[in-house]
Amino acid sequence: MRRTYLLIAALLVALMTLSACGANTNKPAASSDSGSGTATQPTTPANTQKKTVTVLGAVVGQEESQFNAAIADFEKANPDIDIVYTGANDFATLVEVKAQGGDTPDIAMFPQPGGAARMAKDGKLAPLWPEVIASIDKNYEKVWKELGTFEGKPYGLFHRVNAKGWIWYNKPAFEKAGYKAPATWDELMKLVETMKSTSTAPFCEGIGAGDATGWKGTDWIESIMLRTQSPASYDKWVAGELKFNTPEVKKAFTTLGQIWMDPKAVYGGQKTIATLDVAESAKGLFASTPNCWLHFQGSFVTSFFPENIQKELDKNVGVFIMPPIDPKVEPGLAVGGDVFVVFKGKDRPEVKKFMEWLTTVDSTVTWAKQGGSLFPHKGQDLKNYKTEIERTMAKTITTAKAARFDGSDAMAAELNRAFWVGITNWVSGTSNLDTALKEIDAAKK
Repeated sequence: MRRTYLLIAALLVALMTLSACGANTNKPAASSDSGSGTATQPTTPANTQKKTVTVLGAVVGQEESQFNAAIADFEKANPDIDIVYTGANDFATLVEVKAQGGDTPDIAMFPQPGGAARMAKDGKLAPLWPEVIASIDKNYEKVWKELGTFEGKPYGLFHRVNAKGWIWYNKPAFEKAGYKAPATWDELMKLVETMKSTSTAPFCEGIGAGDATGWKGTDWIESIMLRTQSPASYDKWVAGELKFNTPEVKKAFTTLGQIWMDPKAVYGGQKTIATLDVAESAKGLFASTPNCWLHFQGSFVTSFFPENIQKELDKNVGVFIMPPIDPKVEPGLAVGGDVFVVFKGKDRPEVKKFMEWLTTVDSTVTWAKQGGSLFPHKGQDLKNYKTEIERTMAKTITTAKAARFDGSDAMAAELNRAFWVGITNWVSGTSNLDTALKEIDAAKK
């Protein structure tokens, strides 16, 4: 992939060449340095210039380099197309400004679906076309098409994704004890009871995060809701149409309470959960004498583990997804990911070709081999992932039949904040459950 400044340089050369030919100008042709008086002739016909596709996203740093390496595969197969990617830390602000000013890139890579949905509602995006929809239908479970549909039309496609709801364990200790990953919530609770009879607590848990204390607790509730309620009920809850103080949502809290409110199920007991830092709680799995057997967290948790553990993840760490709870409910994944959309009027053939490529397994190979990223495409060779942990997570993601985005992130800001506070007040004992749920509902405007 060419960097932006190389593209600029190429354009300047092209402009100089055109100038030398006297194209569209009344200025005399420039003479050569030899003094021969002969005008410099272009060496490359103008019609061989590459087509450029611009992409704006929030992927920066190492992940940007990994994305560029994947893009290089496309450019190698399509030498007539240049993909120019720009990563921006202030993506959310920048893309809004560009959309309002009529200066949009061809493609935007939204890290959250809300922004893309707003753009679609405002008529800023081009709907997906039949060929790319057919490729999505072939290469993804149908839930990913649903997640990229706004205002009743498919607008977005997913490439790199992640999922929450993982339960992590100290692999050597877990296996030495003869434990097995539970297949149901009831089996998990039986395992917790067995673990309580040892000198090690079943779970390490902490939701402390400064001003954002409580966000990790919302991840627990979201994952439980996706295993006890239908996707339609989950959507109503996120939209504020299903209140917290209803039997459906209260059930999720009481289910979590089976762990949080059991004085022997969490290291340090219930009242330490609200104050123990999120990152510090993860380290308890690997203390010299482990503090706990299990830890609930998203796929990013490995960065919280001690360095010696990170160096040999497959040897030291095991993981399984939160098991199903209600046998009548298809368990869903709480997911996130980069949703690619095309701006209105920018759906040129070269833009379509790149978008269609992103829906194929070929687009995942190079990035998967670099580690740290997961993809929802069916038919992947899971051996491309660097670790067994990544292979486990990728298999779960590619086979998921139901999925929804992080609920609290998609809620109205005041409700999201009240959710953090309410779950913290509940677990700390500041409020009982009924009071906490009513206080959360009271925040909705």
